[in-house]
Amino acid sequence: MADERKRKPEDIRRDVYSQLAWDNRVGHTNILVKVTDDGTVILSGMVSSHNDRLEAEEDAYAVSGVKKVENRLTVSLPPEYPVPGDEDIAAQIVNLLQWNPTIDASRIEVVVTNGILTLMGSVDSVWQKYRVEHLAEDIAGVISVDNRLGVKPVGEVSDEDIRKDILATLARNSFIDASNISVSAKNGVVTLSGVVENHLAQSTAINIACNTNGVIDVHDNLEIAQ
Repeated sequence: MADERKRKPEDIRRDVYSQLAWDNRVGHTNILVKVTDDGTVILSGMVSSHNDRLEAEEDAYAVSGVKKVENRLTVSLPPEYPVPGDEDIAAQIVNLLQWNPTIDASRIEVVVTNGILTLMGSVDSVWQKYRVEHLAEDIAGVISVDNRLGVKPVGEVSDEDIRKDILATLARNSFIDASNISVSAKNGVVTLSGVVENHLAQSTAINIACNTNGVIDVHDNLEIAQ
């Protein structure tokens, strides 16, 4: 941790650019990177898909010394690419969901307005909620996603059982020091708090909570160690 605290903004900035250039999933040539003294990376510029926007953020988080990422990237298809209409985008997403065996597409409503995707309806778990979003975000023409899906778990699980399941799973994970994480649950809503070593530990803890039976939402109050 001591080396990360001492990293200069210009060194972090150079490494973020290198990480973006390495990742051939991301069209990085129109991305600008700024880094503040506290290790915050600010991404601005333009990418060709919503998925590129999220992948660029993950690339920035992968760099040593990065404490936070402000993602100001905007989405715009290249001029030579035919812009699909809202109805075409919605139809592609619906078709994609209908062919996915882990999703009940009949409970999901898809609305696209000027490239902005709104997801409504319900799913059985938090991981399904974000699975739907991840499936849809790479469809050409999607500028942003407003995920309003509700979570209605099958069966009843007590808050205490949810809390114990998450704590036990955190303790088994090699990427996390579970002793520094607190977990609370109220009416199926889980709150994670405490300090984690890096973004990988933070995202791993969130994924564990999202994948736990009975959870309907996850509040992330985790902080990355300074």
